[in-house]
Amino acid sequence: MPDVVVVGGGVVGAAVTYRLATAGARVTLLEAGQLGSGTSGMSIAWINSNDKPPLEYHELNTGGMAEHATLAREFGAAPWLHLTGHLEWVDDPAAAQQLEDKVSRLQAWGYQAELLTPREARQLEPDLAIPDGTAFVASYPAEGYVDPVLFIGVLTRAAERAGASVQTRAPVASFLQQGSRIKGVVTEDGTEYAADVVVLCAGPWTDRVAAQAGLDVPLAPATGLFVITAPAPISLRAIVHAPGITVRPDGAGRLMMRSPDVEATVTPETPTMPIPSECDRILRRAVEILPKLDGTPLEAARIGVRPMPRDGYPIVGWAPEREGLYMVCTHSGVTLAPLLGRIAAREIMDGVVDPRITGFRPERLVTAVPRVE
Repeated sequence: MPDVVVVGGGVVGAAVTYRLATAGARVTLLEAGQLGSGTSGMSIAWINSNDKPPLEYHELNTGGMAEHATLAREFGAAPWLHLTGHLEWVDDPAAAQQLEDKVSRLQAWGYQAELLTPREARQLEPDLAIPDGTAFVASYPAEGYVDPVLFIGVLTRAAERAGASVQTRAPVASFLQQGSRIKGVVTEDGTEYAADVVVLCAGPWTDRVAAQAGLDVPLAPATGLFVITAPAPISLRAIVHAPGITVRPDGAGRLMMRSPDVEATVTPETPTMPIPSECDRILRRAVEILPKLDGTPLEAARIGVRPMPRDGYPIVGWAPEREGLYMVCTHSGVTLAPLLGRIAAREIMDGVVDPRITGFRPERLVTAVPRVE
């Protein structure tokens, strides 16, 4: 059985580690910080294939959604998984037509999507204040969200029971190479980890780590600002997308929120303590659709960097011109992690390529950088 090093302890790295370990590989997971301390722990963690054309990418994401259900059956319970639905509405006629067209396309693809009246939507979520004049509310009952850090913990503990070693605070500084063959990694403290295969699951840091192996990985990362309230007396189960605001439950009565236009004003270096003043704008928008939230203070803000390959689609497979290096980098990590973990493990262990990743192989974006002698 192969010796495998997995670089990155987010949702993707945890899923790959779990599937490899249970398939019999000798696996070491290396995480630069704490498990889930990167992008995975700073995310709305929305499970969906809501607006992910073309059909090839849509079907990859519906496969990810189905794989979450498979994991739930494997473990007998899934405390990380909340398939509580998603509601969405817009506030102008042009956007309403686009939303209606999206729902029609999803229905044609066999996806659970429907248009509700505002009254029907309030029956599902009584605390929502849907503005007068809203033509309809789109509902996606099969969608939901994940508690990503809990999910990572469950997967890595199961991987350890299967024999995997999980090392935190172990940032990778370089690769062990013999010509173009990757033979392992070296961490910043000088520890060498020899491996038959290295799996790179470093999220928004994929390009920096891959550069140590002489690879150019073009990414277009995006900054996210996520705001968490103190516990509030609100009944909300679904994810809600309303004009200018996204809200979802975050446990123990808390809500997590984001506003795309507001997060465009921050950078990964923006301090989150004290809570940035921009977050007050997000809270005010949330109060407009959840009036019972009025008076609830903000408890925390988090800034994360979303991994995004330059063309917006996943990178999954063997790196070009670097034998022994496998790459998994994707924006929709929470949705796709369980499926990509299974796909990667099967290809690494058995050489079987899942046809669903045919269009997402590294060769379309990743290039080897010629060595300067």
